[in-house]
Order: sequence, then C-alpha cells, then structure tokens
Amino acid sequence: MDKRLPYKMLCLIMMIIYFIGCAGNLATYEPKNPEETAIKNLLLKWEKTYNSGDVTGNLSTWNDNAQIMYGTDRKLTTKKDYIGILPERMKAIPSLNLGSPDIKISGDKAEVKAALSGSRGTVPATFNLIKENNLWSIMSWKY
Repeated sequence: MDKRLPYKMLCLIMMIIYFIGCAGNLATYEPKNPEETAIKNLLLKWEKTYNSGDVTGNLSTWNDNAQIMYGTDRKLTTKKDYIGILPERMKAIPSLNLGSPDIKISGDKAEVKAALSGSRGTVPATFNLIKENNLWSIMSWKY
C-alpha cells in the first residue's frame, strides 16, 4: 500500500473544501462598477421571477427582439412565442439558480457566464445582454 495515500486523500479533501468555499452565487457576487450592479440586478430579477413562477416578470427581463433558447434540444424562439412556452418550462424545472458570474462589458453589450443549476444538474450558461435607453435586457442565452 502506498504510504502517501492518506496524504493524497487529505490534499484532495482540502482542495474540494477550498473550491466549494470559493464558489459563490449571484446573490453574493460583489459588482466591480455600477454597470455590473445593474446587470446583477437584472439577472437576480430573472432568477427570482423564474423561481416564483412570475411569467410576466421573467419576460420583462428579456429584450423584445430576443432569441430565447429552451428545452433539452435547445430550440430557439421569439419573446412573443416564449409567452406560451415559459409556464411549461417553469413547471418542468421549477427552480434555477445562477452561480457567481463572470461579466464582460463592451459598450452597450455584455456577456455573462455563470453556472446554471436546476433540478437536472448544473451546466455552464452564457447570457448576452444589450443596453438600450439606459436599461440592460437579455438578448439571448445558451446552456
């Protein structure tokens, strides 16, 4: 038996504890500037309205010209058509939570990457945002 095995196991456990401690969520994320604060607030609203089943509130986070991905086969639809799809998605996956985001802003566009956790597991997600009339909204996302 390898005498170093207990040491290796201890190191592995310490690394797991470290990474779990470093992994945050959207709510605890500390924005670096006012634009990031506005983006964080938009995504918090998206998360809260989704988890509470508020279809109208969730749709308000999407841009009118958004291309919205949904389902395991990753179909695309418009915001207008998503009105009829979203209630079923909320029933199928009643809770979604975003991890600590990586926000990249370039003028009136932003890309936000975060872990997306739901009843079916955790996947990487990317939100593409646009700022119009001084307000951020979601243009698209992928997972």
